[in-house]
Amino acid sequence: MGLWLWEGGSKGPFPDGGYSERARLEGVGRVRRNGDSAVLGVLELPPRERPLYTLRQAARYLGVPEATLRTWVRGRGYPVEGGRRQEWSPPLIQTPFSGPLLSFNNLVEANVLAALRHEHRISMQRVRRAVEAARALLGVERPLLLDLQAGLGEIFVERGGELLSLTRSGQLALRDILESYLRRVDRDESGMPVRFWPPVGEKTKADWVALDARVAFGAPAVGGVETRVLAWRYDAGEELNELAEDYGLPPEAVREAVVFEGMAA
Repeated sequence: MGLWLWEGGSKGPFPDGGYSERARLEGVGRVRRNGDSAVLGVLELPPRERPLYTLRQAARYLGVPEATLRTWVRGRGYPVEGGRRQEWSPPLIQTPFSGPLLSFNNLVEANVLAALRHEHRISMQRVRRAVEAARALLGVERPLLLDLQAGLGEIFVERGGELLSLTRSGQLALRDILESYLRRVDRDESGMPVRFWPPVGEKTKADWVALDARVAFGAPAVGGVETRVLAWRYDAGEELNELAEDYGLPPEAVREAVVFEGMAA
């Protein structure tokens, strides 16, 4: 299996940095494989790396503002020298083909940033410095995919005072926060993320609703049944117990699916 590299640069091939609807639906990008130019289809990517989610969808699944997630995956300009000029802060998360859609793995990466930024209010500059240090110290290109035991704890907790300017009590608090957020992610035997449990209502982690790139094309689902299907039928007048019986699901699972979808209204 050769190495695939995207040739489109940091932005898409259109003036706004995005992709045409046709290109998005066909799911193709110009890539270079071992020096040869080729066209790589989305289905040739591992399921966890395929472009699956819009910014709005991903922001809802993560429980973060869409504008914040956009900064993480698109970067942003910021004023310097009293506003006389702008500097560019590059994205912290690289989407497939640098395109408009996020992958399942991007969700996992953004989940770590959500813990750092929304619970601890750590500046983007400090987060970027910590991510760059993690790449160098751990020898991995995407450290935000790791769990605490695989090195994330060393970077963001043990070295939190140096890299994130945290106090000792802040480092202890951050470990608890990261552990809470990382419990949303199930991993395989090799430690790679395979399933994401989004927040639902007041719960940090769902009990039944999960996203798995190998199931229902990564859509939120309960027991393989998309949550939106359950919500549609409930809104059409069917009872929770009827739906549970039809799909062989516990009533509480159907209820959580309906609540999850109701949050999108």
